[in-house]
Amino acid sequence: MAKMNTKGAVIDQKIGVTLTPVAQIISFSHSGAEAETFDATTIDTTGAGKEHLITGYSEGGTLDFELYYDSELAGHQALTDDITTPAARDYSITLAGGSEMIFTAAGISFGFAGDMGDGIKGDVSLKLNSLMTYTT
Repeated sequence: MAKMNTKGAVIDQKIGVTLTPVAQIISFSHSGAEAETFDATTIDTTGAGKEHLITGYSEGGTLDFELYYDSELAGHQALTDDITTPAARDYSITLAGGSEMIFTAAGISFGFAGDMGDGIKGDVSLKLNSLMTYTT
């Protein structure tokens, strides 16, 4: 069983026709994709358990990451551009072992904060439009 390092992972975004690293990412997490279900419990359901059925849809979740923010970097400018002029954007995550996952973000949230003892950090959340293409 392999264990992958986080070091070397890259999150790229498509700017024009070129994949460009977002740069200066400190941490990232995927909120998790989910196969949607609905509560199918009826009053004549036997037993104490609720019943759920699959809708046939899946939710892609969000990709969240923290970075050292630099408004001069093209990748960081593209993030804030997608706030001021909303647009879907293609992304890819390449893990240190070479596995790549591709997705389109349909929405973005962005915030930043500074602390006297640290650099200016930004928090980014990308809403996935559909599912990632997972490396399997």
